[in-house]
Amino acid sequence: MMKKKLAVISTACLLILASDPVSSYATPDSSSDVLDQPTSVTNEDVKAIFDSLYQEGYSLGEEDGYAEKKFEQFDQTTGLDKSSEEFTWFMMGYTVGYKKGQQQKEEELKTEQENEMAAGEEEGYQQGVLDYKHATIQSEIDPFPSKSSDWNKGYVQGYKKAISLMDLSVKAKKEGYDQGLENDSMSVPSMYDDEDVTRQAFTEGFETAQAEVLNQQKKQFEKQGYVQGYHDLSLEVPAEAEGELQTAFEQGYEKGQKQKQKDVKADGYDSAFTYQTYRAPKSLQDKPELEKWYKAGFYSNKDVKSLKQKAYKDGWKLGKEMSVPKKYKQNKAAVAMYKKYFEQGQKKQDKTVSHILLGSGIVLTLIALITLWRLRRRKNEDTTLDS
Repeated sequence: MMKKKLAVISTACLLILASDPVSSYATPDSSSDVLDQPTSVTNEDVKAIFDSLYQEGYSLGEEDGYAEKKFEQFDQTTGLDKSSEEFTWFMMGYTVGYKKGQQQKEEELKTEQENEMAAGEEEGYQQGVLDYKHATIQSEIDPFPSKSSDWNKGYVQGYKKAISLMDLSVKAKKEGYDQGLENDSMSVPSMYDDEDVTRQAFTEGFETAQAEVLNQQKKQFEKQGYVQGYHDLSLEVPAEAEGELQTAFEQGYEKGQKQKQKDVKADGYDSAFTYQTYRAPKSLQDKPELEKWYKAGFYSNKDVKSLKQKAYKDGWKLGKEMSVPKKYKQNKAAVAMYKKYFEQGQKKQDKTVSHILLGSGIVLTLIALITLWRLRRRKNEDTTLDS
């Protein structure tokens, strides 16, 4: 009798597992007589028994399905305490649980494979970027023995993707640069817009070109402002100069004014070598601000007196050649003043020598010799000054 019931259970298990568990899943109604329940048993009681048996089978099936081993949780006594109806309900739960366990296992394996591939792809991508930048691209990628096949597969994909994207990003940056030279607004082509790397490369190229264009414009407006400021014109910013361009123009204007003030002051300093007393140039008579700087330059020259005295003394000394101090050699006004007073010193020297030698009989001879010597020296001095 026991062997016969076991045979029936095994057959029922196979039939249920081969069938659609969803369509077989149905809550028993009150007409079921498998339980041989007394008439006092309600539908709710039958449903509770069904749910209990179904859940019991589901739990066992889910474990076996996850382990992919049918009937692993069964033993020789499984089902012996149940009627055929009860066992059917039990096997319904087992079948659904088994498939659920299988599905869970498959999903976990799939997730693990995806994670492995993603990890390998990320590392491969990073290595590909580095190799590209260092010009050490690998044509053949050796597998990593310590990593899974899925990880190695992802690594190769990531590496190749990096090389491809870096190639494309070089092209994107060049096109972005060209667009930036021609247009003020950026429009990223669709072929570069799908990836962050290429989109960023295109943007960098565009922004680099825009910065160069802006820098060139700033230089131009600064130069215009400088000219305007140097000629002491009133500040008039061009209408097209806005934002940074306006700032550049104004900075150029300020630099021009400062340079003009510096040059005017230098002119005033030089004029002190020429004129004994201050006199304002006609060109500055209606420009009080510049005339103030010219005057300041004139009175800042404290070298006139000392240079004048030195030139005169040098000219008075017998045999002394004219030698403008190095500090003043590049200043034409100072050189001219030195020469003037040097010659005055020489004239004074001539008179002094003449008086001393008047009483002797060699006056004419000495004068002739001195005159000849001086003419030669002046010729040499003029040659030196011209050089």
